[in-house]
Amino acid sequence: MLYGFEVQLFQRQGIQIGPTGEPRGLNILQAPYLDYQRFGGLTIPAVDADLSAGAPAVGSPGYTRTVREFVREHVPDAWQGRDVGFLREFLAAAPVEAPSHLRELAALEIWGLPLSQPMPEPTNARFVYQRFQRGVMHFDAATGATGGLLLGDHLKSLITGHGLSPTLTDAASDNPLLRQYAPGLPLDMQRPATVPGTDLTHAFRPSTESTAWPPAGDSRYGVIALHRHIAGGVRNVLARTGARSYLDYSSGLDDAPSGSEKIAVVRPSNEPSAAELRARAARHPGAAWAIGNEPNTGLQDNLSPGAYAVFFDRVVTAIRSGGPSARIVAPNTLNFDFRCRGCAGDDLTGREWIDGFRAAYRDLRGREPPIDIWGIHAYEIDWIDPPMTDASVMQAQVEGLRAYLDAIPAHRGRPIWLTEFAIIWGFDDWRVETTADGGFLVAPAGRFRSDLIETFLGDALDWLETRGRQLGVERWFVFADHGIPDPIFSTFAGISLVEAPDARSDLTRLGRVFRRRAMT
Repeated sequence: MLYGFEVQLFQRQGIQIGPTGEPRGLNILQAPYLDYQRFGGLTIPAVDADLSAGAPAVGSPGYTRTVREFVREHVPDAWQGRDVGFLREFLAAAPVEAPSHLRELAALEIWGLPLSQPMPEPTNARFVYQRFQRGVMHFDAATGATGGLLLGDHLKSLITGHGLSPTLTDAASDNPLLRQYAPGLPLDMQRPATVPGTDLTHAFRPSTESTAWPPAGDSRYGVIALHRHIAGGVRNVLARTGARSYLDYSSGLDDAPSGSEKIAVVRPSNEPSAAELRARAARHPGAAWAIGNEPNTGLQDNLSPGAYAVFFDRVVTAIRSGGPSARIVAPNTLNFDFRCRGCAGDDLTGREWIDGFRAAYRDLRGREPPIDIWGIHAYEIDWIDPPMTDASVMQAQVEGLRAYLDAIPAHRGRPIWLTEFAIIWGFDDWRVETTADGGFLVAPAGRFRSDLIETFLGDALDWLETRGRQLGVERWFVFADHGIPDPIFSTFAGISLVEAPDARSDLTRLGRVFRRRAMT
């Protein structure tokens, strides 16, 4: 990740993944990369301001025609009696299937527009160069060969410091990328704050080298692992994201990878016996136990406040008898006062449900429930106006819970954990799809808005690290490592942090956003 974009360097250039997922050439000869003229013993042309100013503007009337004319006027095959072959080299970058009248436009993806006229090397007239946005063409009169300068190698040398020429070192003395690569440090970087949106982890390690990932990052960052049955999957997502803690909705703690913290989740559907709860709590003193999962919704635990009070009391009594230092995280309601828009049913809001639970527990035990950490799930759920990417809904739920708790002396100042947050539906729209057995599923319509989801994740993490800290939000858990569709959806429509839930899968773009934040 380089300045917020996925990049792969090649010997002569770089390829960048754009905001909407399309590959494009990296403008490697422009700031903040290699905006220089001298590389080792070579001196390339400076940018010709007049030429650059006369280039056709993207989207201007007749752009395809004017680009073709501009390229053919300023990129020659013959120059000062020499067959430099620059136009042939330029057009060779176009796909072979490109129509003849579009070859110049297609080749722009690799070379970009010319930024100079051809120019001989000042110290070696046999060499002729022409500068483009994304590369430099080089003609050697001694061999008659035309090709591109190894600018990708130079950018790699700038970042790693290996093979770095004195001339580039001097020219780039104030470039924050200079010798930035530092294997073993967070993000494999010397000074990560100076290069925003960048993660060099394992960027320059041989693919055959087996090297441990750097130590885990910020302890507040957690992930939700949905595929604990896949060997090595949990360990992989923790190592790659930098998260220290996770939950997988199981109530066991013995399977947590070394160095991580697992939050046990006890639900009516997986409740162990009292004896087993005591034994687990004794084996893991101080562990965190989440009691219940969205008890106020029909699609999850679906417990009335009174039924949950009895369940909570039974489970907490058993846990505390085995581990008095156990931390109780409850009740993990879905939202606080946000009601789903466009949903059927009449689930209680988190506030209404918590009021009922507290009253039921006081009737049962004569005191407030012994909650150490207040857990909440926060989601925008709006089937009327998708996609559901408004981070302010999450923020309002936490603000509401904080104000509510601080008005109750027994719970004032208690920490909050955001035990789930993410995206319910990231498509522009939805439709109903009939299944083979006559059932119904919610299916995508329109685009999957990865751009808005990435903005949501960044905004949510910004808020949690600033305002969330003021509100006592100690941890937050992103859903999920690799998403699986809800039973009523035809496809997953939210956040996946890794490409696949196995022991080797790399991070997605969203996973890289998460990792950069967790590690800095």
